[in-house]
Amino acid sequence: MDPKVSVVIPTYNRAEKVQNCVESVLAQTFTDIEVIVVDDGSSDQTEQALQCAFGDRIRYYFQPNQGVSVARNMGIEEAKGEWVAFLDSDDLWEREKIERQLKAMERFGPECGACYTDVRFFNHSEAHTMFELAEESYRHEDAMGVNPETLRLLVRPGGAGMVICLSSLLVTREAAIKTGGFDPSLLYSQDSEFMFRLAMRTGFCYVNCPLVLFDRSPAEDRHVGVSSAWNQREFFLRDSQLRLEGLLRLTEDQPSAIRTLIRHQLGSVHSGWVNCYLEAGQYRKARAAAYKAVRMKQTLNIAAKSLLTWISPRLALRTVRHRESRRDSAFTV
Repeated sequence: MDPKVSVVIPTYNRAEKVQNCVESVLAQTFTDIEVIVVDDGSSDQTEQALQCAFGDRIRYYFQPNQGVSVARNMGIEEAKGEWVAFLDSDDLWEREKIERQLKAMERFGPECGACYTDVRFFNHSEAHTMFELAEESYRHEDAMGVNPETLRLLVRPGGAGMVICLSSLLVTREAAIKTGGFDPSLLYSQDSEFMFRLAMRTGFCYVNCPLVLFDRSPAEDRHVGVSSAWNQREFFLRDSQLRLEGLLRLTEDQPSAIRTLIRHQLGSVHSGWVNCYLEAGQYRKARAAAYKAVRMKQTLNIAAKSLLTWISPRLALRTVRHRESRRDSAFTV
């Protein structure tokens, strides 16, 4: 008989961490689960470590290093369960995670094909949970409920306003397949882009309890392989632009408020490109990016920077550096 829940765990050179991750899944109070580990080209004897620790209690697949999206898509294809859950190999689950999510799904019925939970951080000084940090973006009032603002929240998925974490997601396998899976061209924001497309198809409910432990070790320890350059500004801007332009194409028939929010975010990305081009002395590209920024997001700051970029790029650069210096000083107080 096929399992009810398939858990997809992509991993790359985390032989020790992935064992702890798998243990947290096998320790679930809900036991009708299969564990699928997709090794994205590890060279640290991950396969041997997993075989020794778990034997045939997990299903292990190996692929050349192609990125986490390709690994997750393989996991979805190989999954046999009615439901699919995703867990990054450096994160952990509390024992009742799946059980409580399935209860929520049963309560809210077919309107919701996806469920997420609150998240607590480890290897980090932050004591607040993800829901607590995000209360200005969305307040989860009840012990469990339906979130009607999922699309809005997934336009701006990161930072303190982050609400939905992929390691907390439980979704019907049918819905995951119909989205087309994860986009391999995105190396930074593929999880939120996938969940956005998912939210266009089905409702999201939540369990208001931190049932996931989210690793916040230094970025250089967590982001390796093909996405190791994720924290470079140009990498982040390029990936964000690709994601947001894709969302605009997807939302032609969506409410104007969602499209406006996407355009505003895209304007901020183009404004970021202005900064990069000014720093590099590429003034023609800076002016082109400034034009795009103003078209997407008409604010006083962006308009002023755009005007300076056209009139005096060197003055624009000094202004940008001054603002960034003030911002960095505020963060260190």
